[in-house]
Amino acid sequence: MPSFGIERELFEQGYRRGALAGPLCLGLVIYSPEVLAGPPAALLSCVNDSKKLTHSARLRACGHIHGSAMCVHTAMASHRTVDRLNVNGATQYLLSKIITELAEPPDVVIMDGRFSFSPGVRFVAVKGGDSLSISIASASIAAKIHRDGILDKFELLYPGYGFNRNKGYGTLEHRESIGRIGPSPVHRRSFAPLRDMAYREDLFAGHED
Repeated sequence: MPSFGIERELFEQGYRRGALAGPLCLGLVIYSPEVLAGPPAALLSCVNDSKKLTHSARLRACGHIHGSAMCVHTAMASHRTVDRLNVNGATQYLLSKIITELAEPPDVVIMDGRFSFSPGVRFVAVKGGDSLSISIASASIAAKIHRDGILDKFELLYPGYGFNRNKGYGTLEHRESIGRIGPSPVHRRSFAPLRDMAYREDLFAGHED
């Protein structure tokens, strides 16, 4: 289970606010020094890597996160932004966007992954951070709930891809749907297999058999 070990170490170094996690849909969660020092038992028992939790468990955890955190904030980059900037660039864009939207910016940003940014505050990338840091895990849970809700709406707008089940990830069912009915307006054209399909369309455009 994740803990506040990383956060406490940074707090002892003089940093007082901050943690952010999640590419494409980013979540920001800031806990107070009091919560870092003595986190509620309910928070410790329910917050974990969002990928290891069921939807109902994430919703339950999110309730405790909102009840314990000083700030919970999410932002999302559209599929067009991801295509234009790639995942790395879209992540940096969202990170900068969230920081500028805060009334008081964090002293330090803790983020899952291997990203290397200069957002204007100290940045700490933690490989496997969802399983190590409560702040990162909390932000990931908030981001996933936000994103899953949007994918559920996309299922109603663009049926046939199973967005309500796969949440946009490349399952076999999803890939087969793309091959059968083509991409929807919300698919990322820069990602395989969409990228390869676009290449074939460009290659044969204007030619007749």
